[in-house]
Amino acid sequence: MTTIATSPSRGLASVAAEPAGAGCPGPGDDGLRDAGRTAPDRPRSSRRTRRAAAVSCGIVLASLLAVVGANASLTQGQVRLTNLQTQLGTASGTYRDLQWRVAQLENPSRVVSQAHADGLTAPDNVTDLPQVTVPAPTGHAATPAAAGGATTAAAGDHPTPTTASPAGR
Repeated sequence: MTTIATSPSRGLASVAAEPAGAGCPGPGDDGLRDAGRTAPDRPRSSRRTRRAAAVSCGIVLASLLAVVGANASLTQGQVRLTNLQTQLGTASGTYRDLQWRVAQLENPSRVVSQAHADGLTAPDNVTDLPQVTVPAPTGHAATPAAAGGATTAAAGDHPTPTTASPAGR
């Protein structure tokens, strides 16, 4: 007996010769041969399905691991930020305390009282010194260099002239 069946997955007609008595379903025969399915098509499609399912599961698993890793990294960053904020608050408080202490120590009345306690006395007479101008040295003390425009000074030359003013005024 010859059977012509079409395969839904391939869309082709196939011709198969069946042994005698094959037209009647026997025990354990689910009638797949009569529906046109052949044995090689079935494992191939199930392999593809399994492979697609495995790839999909792998992608989902990798995505979940990436989310968990990002969440852990974010949590570590938050803990570090909290620690830094605590340190900043402590350092800011210490800075304010030290500023207050410096302001107390710089108080003029405290400085005068500490000077008296150390045995220092205020002078009876204060004399201001007049402003003095130092003359420029003579000679070749500072001449421009020919190559780079830099100035050179010979050994023993004096520095450039300056104006002296009383100290502390």
